[in-house]
Amino acid sequence: MSIDKRRESKLIAVICAEVAGAGEADAGRRLQPALERLNQLFAPAVAEPFAVTGDGRAQGALADPAQAPLCISVLRESLAPLELRFGAGIGAVEHARDPATDGRDGHSLARRALRLAVRDDGLCRYLGTGDAGDVLLGALSRLVDPLIRARTLKQWEAIAAYRELGHQREVAQRLGVTRQSVGDRLTAGHRREVAEADAAVALYLSYFRRQRFTP
Repeated sequence: MSIDKRRESKLIAVICAEVAGAGEADAGRRLQPALERLNQLFAPAVAEPFAVTGDGRAQGALADPAQAPLCISVLRESLAPLELRFGAGIGAVEHARDPATDGRDGHSLARRALRLAVRDDGLCRYLGTGDAGDVLLGALSRLVDPLIRARTLKQWEAIAAYRELGHQREVAQRLGVTRQSVGDRLTAGHRREVAEADAAVALYLSYFRRQRFTP
């Protein structure tokens, strides 16, 4: 599907996702509804709807690159405990899928970022913010990867429910556990640390966009 160029932003984030061990039957069954939910939740920012592109693979684009970290986390939580790898490419809208850009368009960068994540046995990589920015975001991703990978199913459930409900008491009621248990699961799953890392990446991408396109 083509990029919606009517968006105000001149910069987009193309996100490629891959389910590790994509041959699992559960991956194909769960991926499409998770992407439909993602398109609904991020509708104001979606420039190219997220869709399945192959066995255990998906792709979409956001008109606001700063939404990418949150978008990735929401999809990850929707499909847990399946492990997902992501590549995010930050590129100009006018260069979308343009071969003349020599692989510097958002789609090419996202595919390359995903290959880097797979090569390094990582979970997420960003490309397109320049050499210094890409190194910075890559280092931050490497710090967060082990925290995400260490989560248990119960921690994933608590984290996803907390994002939706926003209060530990309501999460406890939904899961049928004590509020203390919810708090313990959120802490052990490093919810706060990962959320802070997402916020840092979002802030950097917002800064990069302003620097790139402010007259």
